[in-house]
Amino acid sequence: MSDINLLWILISSFLVFLMQFGFSLIETGTVRTKNTINVAMKNLIDTIFSIVVFWLIGFGLMFGTDSFGLIGTDKFLIDGSDLELNAIFFFQAMFAATAITIISGAVAERIKFNGYIVVAVLVTAFIYPIVGHWAWNENGWLAQLGFVDFAGSTVVHSLGAWVGLAGTIVLGPRLGKFRNGKVKYFAPSNHNFIVFGVFMLFFAWFGFNAGSLLAFEFQVTSILMNTLISAVMGGIGAWFISLVFKEKLEVEILSFGIIAGLVGITAGCNSLNLYESAFVGFISTFVMHFSDQFLTKKLKIDDPLSAISIHGFAGAWGTIAVGIFAMPTDGMSRLDFITIQTIGVLSAFIFSFILGLILFLFLYKLNLLRVRKKHEVLGLNTSEHNARLPWVETIESIIGIMKTGNVQKKVYEERDTEVGIVARFFNILLENLREQNSKLSTSNKNLHKKAFFDTLTKVLNRAGLFERINKNFLSKEYCVAIIDIDKFKSINDTFGHDIGDSVLKELSSLISSKVRTDDLFARWGGEEFVLILDTNNLAIAQSISEKIRKEVESFHFTKVKNVTVSMGVSSFRNNEQEFDDVLKNADKALYEAKESGRNRVHVF
Repeated sequence: MSDINLLWILISSFLVFLMQFGFSLIETGTVRTKNTINVAMKNLIDTIFSIVVFWLIGFGLMFGTDSFGLIGTDKFLIDGSDLELNAIFFFQAMFAATAITIISGAVAERIKFNGYIVVAVLVTAFIYPIVGHWAWNENGWLAQLGFVDFAGSTVVHSLGAWVGLAGTIVLGPRLGKFRNGKVKYFAPSNHNFIVFGVFMLFFAWFGFNAGSLLAFEFQVTSILMNTLISAVMGGIGAWFISLVFKEKLEVEILSFGIIAGLVGITAGCNSLNLYESAFVGFISTFVMHFSDQFLTKKLKIDDPLSAISIHGFAGAWGTIAVGIFAMPTDGMSRLDFITIQTIGVLSAFIFSFILGLILFLFLYKLNLLRVRKKHEVLGLNTSEHNARLPWVETIESIIGIMKTGNVQKKVYEERDTEVGIVARFFNILLENLREQNSKLSTSNKNLHKKAFFDTLTKVLNRAGLFERINKNFLSKEYCVAIIDIDKFKSINDTFGHDIGDSVLKELSSLISSKVRTDDLFARWGGEEFVLILDTNNLAIAQSISEKIRKEVESFHFTKVKNVTVSMGVSSFRNNEQEFDDVLKNADKALYEAKESGRNRVHVF
């Protein structure tokens, strides 16, 4: 490898890496505001995991010594001593990250963050490199047939889209997307980001396609020209579609049309002439648009970024177009070439789609796939990352106060902004209401405390617990833990009931300070307490309970030094069970904990 070729590969790698930035801009711009941080984080995390896993496994499967035309058998976990191989890996790792990011767009706004990481890891480790081996390893079975996918219309783009298609099917549509036979339009959060992202992708794609030559030769100019003209003709196609089928030129159709043109030419950018490239780019937009309409309106598949149509169908068209227009190799007829290209497209689809279905169904069974409905409504920024945008928080606070009528809250005022001015005047209104209702509110609070709080420990009593459960836990997605003080009778008998009461108060204060905001803690009676945990996962509930047990064990009580507790934990097994059933099961677990020697947490 000459110095100039090495430089070209590295520069192209840098450009391909910028595609992650472009995809991030487009995705954050296209989804709703409440999910922008989540999709940006997904683009960041899949870059990290995909490159690591590609280094560990994927690169070897893809470019290692061939075995039966199916997989590579070496070059796993390369040590960096082969300097030329380093350059190839660096370039190909960027491609792997690109393939995974395509999936992110298809499953956006409803997949769990950790579930998506599993998808990124397994696709990079196995699905992507195996298909890549078939096509790009010189001994791969598709390469031996004569299959041509120069820079990855199928290997990178369609593969990512087909896995994304499997994900959208298993995940199902976003809440409210399809209602009463109609498709609801979810307005993008930032149209400018979409446009900026297209510019970035457009620029980075020159490295994606021309860098795939792996040499700085005069043919690079042809590849760059084909890429450029195909992309702009994709934009022309989008403009034409808008003239015929839409009232105005929408940001999404123009932006996605340009990307479709880029995807379409990627397979044949080194083998088509400029006129053929223009045609491929122009038709790619129509393939993208009508496939997206079919998927959305007929099949009710919800793809927030049209990733399946842009990368999957346009990529398949571009790959088959190579067979239609490019020069076949010696001894191969035009029909043979088209057939081989079609076989390559179909084999990549079948392999990646079926394994994608298996992967997403596996995550579904493990409850790692879709976020809970309330989290989807709230937005994945908050539920997955505990992150909020200031102006969104202000508006949601105002809406929340209006819906609940709780005038005791105050809306956050962001200084020197328009929304801050609105919040300020709204707070003035709230202050007036608070002054009028202060006496009544104080009286209501006193009555509520007497009715729903334990007099001694100041925590919820039974009535208060049931009132909060009916208010905060409408679904049965929670666990119940019973906490019992070990040998409490001996404390009363030895030190007196006053000391026993002191222990109850200190214990209540300690546990109240350790439980999470959304959990409920109440005195059930005597030395028994009940903890309602906001999770239906018994393993999580057991872990939380174990931490509380250890906190109590290490706490120094004022009068008796050390006290231990035993805990029993249970959850709803089915919708037929009621609270009393779960409580009985938790009590059985508590009895087992006591029988096993106390100071333990048992689950039922």
